[in-house]
Amino acid sequence: MRQSSQQQGTALLVSLVFLLLLTLVSVSAIRSSTSQERMVANLKLKDDSLEAAESALRLIEHRLAEAAENNKPMPTPCTGAACNLPDRAFDVDATGAPGAGWVQIPTSAQTNHMQVWYRITSLGQSLAPANTASADPPHEGAGNLYRIVVVSFSGATRTVLESVYVHYAA
Repeated sequence: MRQSSQQQGTALLVSLVFLLLLTLVSVSAIRSSTSQERMVANLKLKDDSLEAAESALRLIEHRLAEAAENNKPMPTPCTGAACNLPDRAFDVDATGAPGAGWVQIPTSAQTNHMQVWYRITSLGQSLAPANTASADPPHEGAGNLYRIVVVSFSGATRTVLESVYVHYAA
């Protein structure tokens, strides 16, 4: 009898060690899963911010094209330091307008319910803007160049996109 009681104690000890190992593996798996979930959430937020900025960029390009077609006033040329992007546009802790002269696009499904700001500056005229010789129909003569900068942000995610729009006077 004495030997069987020692075996039962050993079985209990082995079972407790296996239970401890199983618990450690489970806790490690939960931590890993939580970490991966956070990474995916951050990636989704970055993607949403990029999509909001791209959508806003296309919206502003469309508005600029409509304004040009309807002979509405176009932005005036910027000069010197006014053409530079403010540091606030890249500051992830900044909220609100990136600087003076920025316009907010109302939050909507189109902007992924994120804050989106834009600024249009005229860069003047160019006789041969890039990538317009292959346009259909090809454009000739001077074109007015406009720089469109869009900043979208939500939380610590910030996306800054820029494009150059060419308008040819009719």
